[in-house]
Amino acid sequence: MLSTPPAFPRLARSILKIAWPIALARLGIMGMGVADTVMVGQLAPDQLAYQALGWAPTSVFLVAGIGLLMGVQVLAARVMGQGEQAAAGVVWRRGIVIGLVFGAIALGLLWAFGGNLLRLFGVSPALVEPATKVMAVLALSLPLHLVYVASAFFLEAIRRPMASTVIMWIANILNVGLNFWLIPHLGAEGSAWATVGARVFLAGSIVIWILSLKDARTLGVRGPKAVPGPSYRALLSVGIAAAVSQAVEAAAFSGMTILAGRIGEDAVSGYAILLNLLAVVFMVALGLSAASAVVVSEEIGRDDRPAAGKAAWTGLGLNSIAMAAAGILMLALGTALARAFTADLALAAVIATQMGWAAAILIPDGGQVVTASTLRARGDNWVPTASHIAAYACLMPVLGWYLAEHLGQGLAGLMAAIFWASVLSFGVLALRQWFVIRRG
Repeated sequence: MLSTPPAFPRLARSILKIAWPIALARLGIMGMGVADTVMVGQLAPDQLAYQALGWAPTSVFLVAGIGLLMGVQVLAARVMGQGEQAAAGVVWRRGIVIGLVFGAIALGLLWAFGGNLLRLFGVSPALVEPATKVMAVLALSLPLHLVYVASAFFLEAIRRPMASTVIMWIANILNVGLNFWLIPHLGAEGSAWATVGARVFLAGSIVIWILSLKDARTLGVRGPKAVPGPSYRALLSVGIAAAVSQAVEAAAFSGMTILAGRIGEDAVSGYAILLNLLAVVFMVALGLSAASAVVVSEEIGRDDRPAAGKAAWTGLGLNSIAMAAAGILMLALGTALARAFTADLALAAVIATQMGWAAAILIPDGGQVVTASTLRARGDNWVPTASHIAAYACLMPVLGWYLAEHLGQGLAGLMAAIFWASVLSFGVLALRQWFVIRRG
């Protein structure tokens, strides 16, 4: 990257132009869940546990489905780089099918076995029935949300991400309105129905938007269906690896929550708040990772592998700058940020003492997601998955238990475990990227 300075400004502008609306859209996805939690906590606080338990298994399927659709973003951008615009529409249509099929399977599994899963993990019998009702409603929204995700990935790949961002934030407003209307009458179940309503709007609006594009026929989203394009197998070769990676990572962080719960109430509350704070900053890394993957995929489509390598390092460099700036802000505003999340001054003080670990996590954690995305854009799908399994499923929980419980470091031990797991994942992926780019 340093040896070709003229390329950096061009690639940086290209990545940043796509990254910021994607980051806003990802914030919108997270914001919908945060709004649900806050509003149930205010309007039906006795049912907050039902909502949390209803979301727990549903979110694993949701995260896996989003990973399964990563091939839409990668392959649509690649065929755009090849100048085969109509093939991008083929990718979108097949992504919609994959999202609907996976969403329907997830819906069936949650309806059939969701309650038993909660019982298996020892959830109190008094909580299982109401939580299962919430889960059954939330499951209805899975196919709808995956239609939105496939469509948003398509718009990102053709460099028009703003439409999905605007639609997501309108859906957030609709979700809040439905929550105000339904929660007082139906409690946590009402919030779940609000999510379904918001996702009906998400799926319907974004599909209508894409079908109404002036160049819809050129892009292959309307018109003859016989246009050649990437196969379902090609889409799933990217998506299955990403789905496994994201599901394993989500499950591992859920396991860390259980470890925090074993330590004590302050540990689990502090851990949840710190993760929420990290998640907000992580949306910036997700935006940069998606934008970097799009640019790398385009260059691969043009068969310009040196440019693809420069784009990958540029995306990583931009992320490092952004994460370092966010880390400095977290250190400078640590106490204020902690008090913004909780009125409990003792808990806020505990959280403030962990801001150093939180700031340290940002660069390797953001770096690993950017590097994983650019590797998948080059067709290197399973090394990122193996790296995530080794770091987050194998190292992080064991190290978290050893530091937090065995050595008695508590919350600091959990944060240290996340840091070292992220360092391992980032180190492996950065070396892999260097090797792949050098190999050409």
